[in-house]
Amino acid sequence: MRRTIPPCFTLIELLVVIGICSVLTALLLPAISKAENKADQLNCSSNLKQLGAAFLLYASDSRGRLPPYVNNSIYGHGGTNWARYTFEYHNDARLLDCPTSPQEAPEATQEGLHLYDGNYGWNYDGTQGNRGKLSAHIDQPASAYLLFDSGDPCVIYGANNWENLMEELDLDWDSRCEGPNRHQGRVNTVFVDGHVQGLLLDIFLSAPCPSDEAPWYVEWDGGKLKLGVVPFPTRH
Repeated sequence: MRRTIPPCFTLIELLVVIGICSVLTALLLPAISKAENKADQLNCSSNLKQLGAAFLLYASDSRGRLPPYVNNSIYGHGGTNWARYTFEYHNDARLLDCPTSPQEAPEATQEGLHLYDGNYGWNYDGTQGNRGKLSAHIDQPASAYLLFDSGDPCVIYGANNWENLMEELDLDWDSRCEGPNRHQGRVNTVFVDGHVQGLLLDIFLSAPCPSDEAPWYVEWDGGKLKLGVVPFPTRH
């Protein structure tokens, strides 16, 4: 009895199958990439939400005062910074690491947190020397930037000007980490009231102030602070 040999694919049929697989791969890759980017954005938002809660818990234990960016009167070597002040309220150094940044999370030690030079920026205008500002003095907490995607842990340090702002946000994406609008063109931002939003860069940088000043410029002389007050869109 002769064995029947099953028919084989012809070269043309194999090429057709390979072509179909290539087309399907090309169609699926953008969707997969978009899903991964969305997941990173959500993880980053979750980080900021928890860090914002840590700031508010710190303020609750400190008679309403937000932590300063840095306190030069203790620990030496530049003092202690906001990352160290708030760490005990979340105990997870990974929260300081944006998932889209090439930087690694700092070590969960005093020295590691002190050296944190990373990808969430703290609104320096929320501080007053070695003391944090009273949260009650922030006139519009739902519009006041607290922490956000950036290229520096302190924005703006000592000089409210547009040039320094651009450098410290790292808009050129050429130094320590990627630019602030690294989540599909949006800047993840947690506000003083604790809510998190992904702001388009033009909205993040907009404010009713002179063009050479940072968008959250603060007049320190009298009155309540109005940090980060912007023509704010509906939340989305």
